[in-house]
Amino acid sequence: MPSCRLLPAALGLLVFATESFGAEKVRFNRDVRPILSDTCFHCHGPDEKERKGGLRLDVRAEALKPAKSGATAIVPGKPEQSEIINRIHSKDADEVMPPDTLHKNLTTAQRETLKNWVAQGAEYE
Repeated sequence: MPSCRLLPAALGLLVFATESFGAEKVRFNRDVRPILSDTCFHCHGPDEKERKGGLRLDVRAEALKPAKSGATAIVPGKPEQSEIINRIHSKDADEVMPPDTLHKNLTTAQRETLKNWVAQGAEYE
C-alpha cells in the first residue's frame, strides 16, 4: 500500500506545477488599470468632456457595449473580436490606439497584458 500514500503527493505536485507554469492571472488593478490610466483614460475615461468616440474604458459595462460603428471595445474571452486589441496592434496610423500624436506608445509587454486580460475574461476590480 505504499503507492497509495504517494498518490496525494503526486497530485499535489501536479497541481503546483500547473499553477507555476500556466499563464499568471492578469489582475485589473495591478496590471491593466495602470496601462489604461496612462494611455487610454484621457480620451476614454471618466471626463465626459474629453471622451472621444463615446467610449468609456474605466467602467466595464460601458466598455462592453457596442459602439455606433457596431464594434465592441472589449469582448470578454475573445481578444480577436475586441476592438481595443485590434486597435493597439494596428499598423494603420488612422486606427492605432493610442494615437501616435499622444506619444504614449504601448510596449509589447503592455499589449500582451491587455490581450491576456481580455482572453481571461476582462474582469474589472
